[in-house]
Amino acid sequence: MTRPGNPFPTPIDAPQAPGGAAGVADHNGLQEGLLLDLVTGCESITESLETLARLAGDTLSQATDGIADCAVMLQGGKHATLAGTGDRPRGLASLELELGEGPMTDALASGLPVAANHLAADFRWPQYRRQVRSAGYKSILAVPLQLDGGAQSALAFFAARTAAFPQAVVAAALGFADLASRSLGLALELREARTSAADLRSALESRTSIDIACGVIMAENRCSYREAFGIISKASSHRNIKLRKVAEDILDKLPDGAPRTHFDH
Repeated sequence: MTRPGNPFPTPIDAPQAPGGAAGVADHNGLQEGLLLDLVTGCESITESLETLARLAGDTLSQATDGIADCAVMLQGGKHATLAGTGDRPRGLASLELELGEGPMTDALASGLPVAANHLAADFRWPQYRRQVRSAGYKSILAVPLQLDGGAQSALAFFAARTAAFPQAVVAAALGFADLASRSLGLALELREARTSAADLRSALESRTSIDIACGVIMAENRCSYREAFGIISKASSHRNIKLRKVAEDILDKLPDGAPRTHFDH
């Protein structure tokens, strides 16, 4: 359905990326490079998304032969993470999330790209559109990213001139979105695996310290493990510190200091 004054249907038909979907999928080197950019040197998912926004903006700027600012939205459950190539696109992504209307919202709902090449004559998203025009933009393009595990993500591109996103540029955006979807999905999986591994290591280290401290108390007081653990628990509650800290304090007071475990090697 085409709305009055809107040169594109809502949403626009998804064009094939240059060379077809298979051609994009064969760009393994590009995907690996993008994956490395999203993971290496990024301390948080926000930094990864900032990197993704910058690379997406660079790609569309080349395709449009102009400047295309970019924002990215990642939603998982009730939590959303936003990033952008600057304060303006990031702020507009935040506004869209707050208003519940905008191109990324529509792209996520439909699974298709959404473009507005003549904002002055477009009747969608009245509150959002007003702020976009105030920010100096005249064209918008949003494309969804395909992620597994219930997460949702989309990219939004902003240009200061009208008709900045014709079909050829939309095709370039879809080609980048295909690579970005797989790279971001793998980056999220890697971060989840790292977090799980770190949590497991911390739990095992805590358990080891507590078990050794219980052994020290058992030897000194000729008591059972349950009684020794009760002593540590009581001290933890009384001092309002974690069980692991109580255990480590006990081990630090040993004549030769805390014994080394395989975690220390």
